[in-house]
Amino acid sequence: MQRHCLLLCRGIQSSAAGLQAIIHNSSSKTDPAAKAVVYTILSDTPVPLNSAQIWEQAEKAGLKSKRHTKRLLQSMRKAGAVQTKPVGKGQNFVYALATSKTKAASETPVAAAT
Repeated sequence: MQRHCLLLCRGIQSSAAGLQAIIHNSSSKTDPAAKAVVYTILSDTPVPLNSAQIWEQAEKAGLKSKRHTKRLLQSMRKAGAVQTKPVGKGQNFVYALATSKTKAASETPVAAAT
């Protein structure tokens, strides 16, 4: 887990290296190939997407269900690979890949704690 945070937080610019870091951190409940699909979808789009838009593209790629896609997004958000932004009122969010600046900011509290 710490290795994954360090890889992401050091500002890796290469999408292949970022993808490998996300796959390396996969848990037993999430499929590394499924995370790769979601990562590819987010990296190919210039604008943030909501979960329904991500699911439409992930369904074509062969992911299990919308619930599974949302779990993948949640685990990627906790790992720092994806950031969320609120849209309007309620619990509406859009997802985008975390930038290197965001990754560096998320590293600061982890480094201070260790």
